Amino acid sequence: MNDSPVFQSSTAPAAKSPAAWILALFFALTAAYWTWDHVWLYHMWREDLIVYVQAMQAFLAGKSPYGDALAPLYFLYPPFFLYAGGLLSHLLPAGWGDEAYTVLHVAATLGIPLVLARYYFRQTWLSPLFALLSFVASPLFMGILALCGLNIASTLYCLAFVAAVPGLRRDRWIWFYCAVFLAAMIKIPFLALLLLPILVGRRQLRQWVNSTLCGVAVVGANLLEARLLPDLYAGYKWSLVQGIVHQGYYGFGLFGVIAAYGYKLHLPVPASAYAIALTMAAAMVGGMLLLRQRLEKAGAAGAGPSAGLGGNGIWLALVVALIIQVNPRQLQYDADISALAAFALWAYVFRIQKPLRLIALLVALFVPSLLIPFVVKAPHLYGMYDTFETLTAFALVGWRLWRETANAIPRN
Repeated sequence: MNDSPVFQSSTAPAAKSPAAWILALFFALTAAYWTWDHVWLYHMWREDLIVYVQAMQAFLAGKSPYGDALAPLYFLYPPFFLYAGGLLSHLLPAGWGDEAYTVLHVAATLGIPLVLARYYFRQTWLSPLFALLSFVASPLFMGILALCGLNIASTLYCLAFVAAVPGLRRDRWIWFYCAVFLAAMIKIPFLALLLLPILVGRRQLRQWVNSTLCGVAVVGANLLEARLLPDLYAGYKWSLVQGIVHQGYYGFGLFGVIAAYGYKLHLPVPASAYAIALTMAAAMVGGMLLLRQRLEKAGAAGAGPSAGLGGNGIWLALVVALIIQVNPRQLQYDADISALAAFALWAYVFRIQKPLRLIALLVALFVPSLLIPFVVKAPHLYGMYDTFETLTAFALVGWRLWRETANAIPRN
């Protein structure tokens, strides 16, 4: 009998989460360290909201929202964001927009680990309190950085993950596709979320068709924006060049790291950055498609109302990590999610389920990140630690699942 967590029956003893007092202690230690070591980051509080507010005020006043008044910060969103924001601004009492957005963002950001723990990763040791601790105390405090910045990405991620729950449970994805369309109209890299129904949904042909239609709809809507609103769309493209290309601010994914070092050498984005990033993404997606077939043949699916790979927590942690890692421009509001997925994957790699060992794993993943500022001089590349940590866990778990299913696959 295979004792892998992927194959464990529902009658297997449930692993326990660390005691509440231990989690509370580590929450206090996290808050204390953050307060002591990150005073210089307090200016990040509502940083992105300031950009949104200035852009919306300019747009509603009939001016261009794509200026350099807040340089080096730029408004990096298409006209769709402006028109949607303008509509919502008329639905709230005057002066309430900032506060309403802040409350929504905090609730959504803290809701992400709760949703992922409950409906995705589904590990008995990952209690809501432990999920929150793992999120905010992730390496380099990515969860706290995402919370402070107030970027809309966290709200969009939460919306998409919640909308996917009926798909995971009953293979009903219509609300998820609507959420992805909305998110990708604001940030086109959110199209990577379409990998979720492709890798988890039961009716594969339908999921491929629906995902393709959703992607085509987003691309078509962007082309329509450029045609109907040429001045605004030109300003949007100008902002992207100013805020990303001219500053070499490509994030800290694999593509971003390679591109940033090209920028450091006063070179354009090297072809190697595109080639390596595309090759890695293709290999990861292709490998996951093959592994999905292998898992299904091995009978590694869950049981009950979540029958299918939608009930397999380790598989879903792999899928979530994949979705983040294929994003060419990862930032803190992406890395906080992949870090939580990576934690679940590392626990699987080392077969850790005992409470104190889980805490030790959390500390072991966090402590090395404190050395990154001594090795990497550019602060905007510190997050590469999360990228390579997640990629390593992803590769190890994929390899282990492939091996563990070898003896379980029926032979003809």
